[in-house]
Amino acid sequence: MKKILIFLLILSNLTFGAQKMSLDSKEIDKILEQVSKDFDRGNSQKAISTLKKKIAEDPSKIIYKVILGFAYEEMGRKSEAEKEFNEVVELQKKYPFFAENGEKYDVRLLIGIIYFSENDYDETLKWLKQVDDKEFYKSTDEEKGIFLGIVNFQAENYEEAKKYLLQSYTYDKIGASENVLGMIYWDEGNQKEAQKWFLKSSDKGNSGAQANLGSLYYELNDKKESLKWLEKAYETARKDKDTEKMEEIKEMIKDVKDSQE
Repeated sequence: MKKILIFLLILSNLTFGAQKMSLDSKEIDKILEQVSKDFDRGNSQKAISTLKKKIAEDPSKIIYKVILGFAYEEMGRKSEAEKEFNEVVELQKKYPFFAENGEKYDVRLLIGIIYFSENDYDETLKWLKQVDDKEFYKSTDEEKGIFLGIVNFQAENYEEAKKYLLQSYTYDKIGASENVLGMIYWDEGNQKEAQKWFLKSSDKGNSGAQANLGSLYYELNDKKESLKWLEKAYETARKDKDTEKMEEIKEMIKDVKDSQE
């Protein structure tokens, strides 16, 4: 529960921090801390009562209903969580969220992102698909396509993922769409198609795709080509200052070199 509440607090303060109906972040801080402590102590009913009291005091602060929904979710009371979320979707028509730039955001986006942070991809998709394209991060439809494509991939909905990614890759500046498409085709046993998409992603400087090419060539028993791409991936990760990926690729390079001895 603590992980959800902390993530929600960050998101509410940064993205949805300026609700038009004066949103007191210090008050939310205090309530979240209390609710989190109650859950940690096993007193979930007290946490629920605290949230219900805040909702009754001021229905305009619909963030508390979102928190209540995830509290129920944590307790395994899914039907009650669903009820809270559906009610908050209706309430936002009267009490909408506004970001600091004055833009209004759909609360379903908030719910979907929190589910995403918890690796619940089916629920993520359920809520984010309901969000209008123009509302989605106030961004382009193609960026929404990239995100939904990746979430569908993680949910192992491969055909649905392809549908989004085959549309989004031409607008994807970092090659994430192509890299995921490569992984899908690789999982399906289509090495040739996987190679094609990894190369497209690599051309955009995607170190993940370059490392995947290294792994694919190793699978094809072409260790020279495997090392070439892994070393390229390492250099890209170094330029990106991605130390975690650098360590991972270094291990892959070592494994390939050891296999040559």
